[in-house]
Amino acid sequence: MRCGKGKSKLPRVVLSRAEFSPKPTERNLRRNMASEVITSVTVTPIPSSYRKELGKNAYIDNIGTQRLEWVVRARSSSGVEGISIANRLMRDGSVESMLEHIKGALLGREVGQLLEISDGVVTGAGPGMEKWYLRNGWMTILAFDLVGKVRGVSAIDLLGGRKHDSVPAYDTTLYFQDFLNPERGALQVGDEAAQAVADGWRAVKIKLGRGGRWMLPEAGLRRDIEVVLGAREAVGPDVQIYVDANFGYDGHLDLLDELIKEVTPADIFWFEEMITHDVAGYRAMREMLAKHGSDALLTCGEVDRDPISEVFQDLIDEGLIDGYQPDIVGHGYLGWMDIERQLKGTGVRTIPHNFGNGSFGSYASITFGAASETYVTLEDERVIPHYLTELPEMTNGDYSLPSGPGLGMDIDEAGYAPHAKHENRMEV
Repeated sequence: MRCGKGKSKLPRVVLSRAEFSPKPTERNLRRNMASEVITSVTVTPIPSSYRKELGKNAYIDNIGTQRLEWVVRARSSSGVEGISIANRLMRDGSVESMLEHIKGALLGREVGQLLEISDGVVTGAGPGMEKWYLRNGWMTILAFDLVGKVRGVSAIDLLGGRKHDSVPAYDTTLYFQDFLNPERGALQVGDEAAQAVADGWRAVKIKLGRGGRWMLPEAGLRRDIEVVLGAREAVGPDVQIYVDANFGYDGHLDLLDELIKEVTPADIFWFEEMITHDVAGYRAMREMLAKHGSDALLTCGEVDRDPISEVFQDLIDEGLIDGYQPDIVGHGYLGWMDIERQLKGTGVRTIPHNFGNGSFGSYASITFGAASETYVTLEDERVIPHYLTELPEMTNGDYSLPSGPGLGMDIDEAGYAPHAKHENRMEV
């Protein structure tokens, strides 16, 4: 377009006040959050039910049909709620000690104090909050949820923005199901794997390590092989299979070598916690994979309570693991943001553990996975929805992303109501 004389005039556009109003600045958002105070916190034990009975793994007896979620709801002065679960806090304490910790951390606190934010992205814990978040990462997820809802933005944006349009998930319910139905034996695991695929999942994880406790080592190895090969036949060639031994091959590297040899034709995507984390053992596993022509990943880390602890750092530095798995709710979003900063440039992928986190854990995982460049997949317990609004839609094994502010979910009051009689309430 030419300037000066002869310049064509653009049509005059009149903006309404709403259209002309700029987006709220960070300063204004901080001011708004400063007026928001957490006025009440409730903690309610709610049982979450699986769609079937879950059997043993290598060291724990039958999981059963239910797990308990200690649901925390923190309500601000405008009625907005942040949600999380305090299971990790209850693991080592009592209801009394849990409530005391939560009261000190949250009750009466300004929402703007929960997180440090720069240019719309969380950079760390808010003033004085680090001591409360220490070993209570679940509370940071509540903070992201509440702050996101008050600001009217997704927690995905607070985590740095969307990196994926959907999040893959895998069915993690294939325990020692053969023990629950001895008539079917190994075929029972294949039956349930096929059902998971029929239900929409495109990846499954199978528990191995039967010889670690529940069978003699050689017999356990044979059953593990039978289960994996049967599951591959049941689900076909296009479904990913992961295997997890929960350290069930400790002290039996010779049997582990045999297992890898026999199941490599089944195209295993990853081997998880086949033995306890140890540089010599994982180096031996790398050699086994190479010897038998497997390109499977080696993953571990769900038991790392203070990531990244020394032995896991050694495994990373030596290039002996491909995926790292501390719990998503136990370590929370700030914890996992720090983990990913430490993993940057190592090639090690983000694969957070999620089993035991129930309905809430799936939401927490989807949100974090959407914002993580190296996230692989969500461990899905397939808990029956009951106290939270429905999960996003699944298509071809991937969850779509939540669309609302915060984690994009809320309490389903009708589903929550039967459990309200057990609610522990604290108010300003």
